[in-house]
Amino acid sequence: MKSINLISLVQAHSALDPAEYSAYIQHYGIDIKNNEVEDLRHLASNMHEVLPFINIFHDFYVGYKIQHISKEFDLLRFGRNYIINIELKNRSEEATIKKQLQRNKYYLSHINKVVHNFTYVVEGNQLYKLDGSEELELVNFNLLTQLLTNQNLLVLDNPDSLFNPSDYLVSPFNSTDKFINNQYFLTNQQEDIKNQVINKVTNSSTEFISINGGPGTGKTLLTYDIIKHVKNTQNTLIVHCGHLNHGHFKLIEKGWNIIPIKSLTHYDLSTIDLVVIDETQRIYARQLAQLVADANTHNISCIFSYDKQQTLSSRERLADIETKLNGISGIVKHKLSEKIRTNKEIASFIKVLFNSRRTDVKYQNCGNVDFEYFSDLSSVKNYIQLISNDGWEVLKLTPSLYDTEHHESYANAQSKTSHTVIGQEFDNVAVVIDEFFSYDANGMLIYRSKTYYDSVKMLFQNITRTRKRLKLVIIANKQVLNRCLSILK
Repeated sequence: MKSINLISLVQAHSALDPAEYSAYIQHYGIDIKNNEVEDLRHLASNMHEVLPFINIFHDFYVGYKIQHISKEFDLLRFGRNYIINIELKNRSEEATIKKQLQRNKYYLSHINKVVHNFTYVVEGNQLYKLDGSEELELVNFNLLTQLLTNQNLLVLDNPDSLFNPSDYLVSPFNSTDKFINNQYFLTNQQEDIKNQVINKVTNSSTEFISINGGPGTGKTLLTYDIIKHVKNTQNTLIVHCGHLNHGHFKLIEKGWNIIPIKSLTHYDLSTIDLVVIDETQRIYARQLAQLVADANTHNISCIFSYDKQQTLSSRERLADIETKLNGISGIVKHKLSEKIRTNKEIASFIKVLFNSRRTDVKYQNCGNVDFEYFSDLSSVKNYIQLISNDGWEVLKLTPSLYDTEHHESYANAQSKTSHTVIGQEFDNVAVVIDEFFSYDANGMLIYRSKTYYDSVKMLFQNITRTRKRLKLVIIANKQVLNRCLSILK
């Protein structure tokens, strides 16, 4: 995306024919509706009346979106001394304006501690500013033009370089302190589902609710945020279908009631008002049936959070827990569709890596995906240790409890397994692709060595844990190497 002069944008909209104007804003990477340009015209007119200098309209980013999350700003101007953000509204309520500007301040304050957040409302010709106490105040255009005049502009090649996904993509497990201290925001879709769920579980004796979402949709954050808001008035229990991680234990220390699924059988549910089953796709069918029966007996509400893509064994896949959830009488279903954690570059790469025949995915190489090729295991083991010490989270396949499997021959004993990282996320993830990964006749990635758990699904689980960078360590596999070369050329 390129910065633009606002007067230029407004005049181009008026003077150019539609095809020319479309090409013009496309050159700048701007996606703005015609009615929004009209709102901008009103703003520019007010600014021009106060100070008719073209420099105050210069170097704005219009409709900038933070990479990896669904956060957009109408107008942004970056300075060394402060950032200026202006939101455009044809009409709006003050409560809505305040909420948006508070969110904007949160996201922008990671770049500069001084942020001036404005909203211009065409109806009423009013300019609002978020003050130092995060309250709204009506201001005049003199203040805005003065701030624009005194801003020491920051020259940027790309504003993406200012934003670090780790600052915003909060996980209850990997950013537990931020989660506990409420240093995060939910998307509008998450907020809507949260409000519906809380209304249900606090006003009814027994409710069954499912929250379904793919990798990166923020279902774990949403589920734990719901519990945070009801656990002071209800007796809650979180059941995690897997091993508890470090984040779980930190929450338990803070008074959260969390157990692994293996402990559910012996747990007395008679005093519980709300049970949350996290990663429900991994529950046994008999455990689900027993929980539903106990919930009906003791008037317990249940929230089932799941992603059917994240099954790691044939047993989990064949259990088809989603169908059993949908069969629960009266269950209310919610589906998260907005990707908030997914790095778009890595998401596209995953699609074309796991299916070598996909031609409908546009992959843009931004340098966040890389690979190394080795031909012997000893070199790989040394390399894994090297990058582990250099800030990479090297995730390995979960081995069988019964038989020795090939991938154990190169795995680092300290590396986390596919099962231990369920629900977690890391900035830099590395995975190993050995010689037994290949493509079948339909172009789908498969694994040709026997493993207890599904190796392709485990690889998918591991890769989708990354927030920022991905590294593939390829062992003696020219087929996958050539696929990577063709993707990343």
